[in-house]
Amino acid sequence: MRSTPAPTPTATATVLAIVVSVLALTGCSAGGSTRVDAMATADRFLRDVAHGDGRAACALLVPDAREDVEDRTGRSCADGVTALDLPTPEDGRTQVYGRAAIVESDRHAVFLARSGDSWLVRAAGCRPVPDAPYECTVDGS
Repeated sequence: MRSTPAPTPTATATVLAIVVSVLALTGCSAGGSTRVDAMATADRFLRDVAHGDGRAACALLVPDAREDVEDRTGRSCADGVTALDLPTPEDGRTQVYGRAAIVESDRHAVFLARSGDSWLVRAAGCRPVPDAPYECTVDGS
């Protein structure tokens, strides 16, 4: 009966480095907290809008989304975002794909983009359209 030799420390370290690299490239290295952080940002944005705090809400938008709010409303982002018909926060499913995330409920979705160590809202008030992409109230895509 042949015994299999024990892996060397170098072989074990190499395998571990490969696994960590694959997880980092697929966005799974901090999966739990990343999903929680993305969901918290989407929730905070929608709550700020619902409470009329446009300045705080706009601070959570990517620049193109802020510009979209201004174009749609003809107002500054802080004044315009609270005038838009955005949904109230509700529990949703969060999926992270590297530097992008989506928080979906049964009625709407919020798309986010990773910016440094935090998340920013890229699109909000998004509703699925049959045989087409989402239609979003705020769209900084």
